[in-house]
Order: sequence, then C-alpha cells, then structure tokens
Amino acid sequence: MPGEDEKGLTDEERCKIAWEIGFDEAMRTCLGDEKKGKETAFKSAGPLLGFTESESNDVSGKCSAILEKAITKDLCFDFRGIRQWVMCRAWELWEKERIRFGDAIGRAWDEIKDKCRGAGAYI
Repeated sequence: MPGEDEKGLTDEERCKIAWEIGFDEAMRTCLGDEKKGKETAFKSAGPLLGFTESESNDVSGKCSAILEKAITKDLCFDFRGIRQWVMCRAWELWEKERIRFGDAIGRAWDEIKDKCRGAGAYI
C-alpha cells in the first residue's frame, strides 16, 4: 500500500519513531555529567524549541520561572512562550520520572493543551 513500509508502518509513524530515536540519542549524547549535560542539552536544543541563543546559554533558573507563570491566553498563543513551557515541563518530567524524552515532550504538550483550554485558549 502506498505510504507504508514492509512492516506496515505509515510515513507518519516512521517519522514519529525517527524523532523519538533522535531525541533519545541526543539526550544520551549530551548527558555525560548530569549538570553540565543539562546545560549542553538546552544550549543545543533550546533554539529549536523556542529559546533564544542567550536564553539557551543560561537555563538553570529559567525553567522554574517559566513553569510557575500563570497559564493565560496570551501565553497559549505565544509561539515562543508555549514552546519554552513545553521544553521545561518535558525536562522536568524526564528528570523526575526518567521516561523517554520524546514521551515527556508529548505529555508536556498534552498538559499545556489542557491548561490552555482551561484558560479559554484552544491550541
């Protein structure tokens, strides 16, 4: 069938698996020393996920502040702001629960969608 491989996976399923493998491999590569690794991971991935280069260089206290902010419509519709929240929450889930980073990002998106819905913003 067009769009499926020999194992019956669709293009979308293969793409999702590739991203999950990529995130997991990046986390393994970045995290030698946990403290230094965290900074390296954010510095490298930060710009892809909504942080400016200078924000990516100084992440330690930023995530706590980002996650403590109230979830408002403005935040929900802010392209960079919402991605920063998702990245910080995913990191928190990954650290506390030791789940795959790709799964943590998925959960963080699910959580922020619920929180935004509660604030009257549908994303």
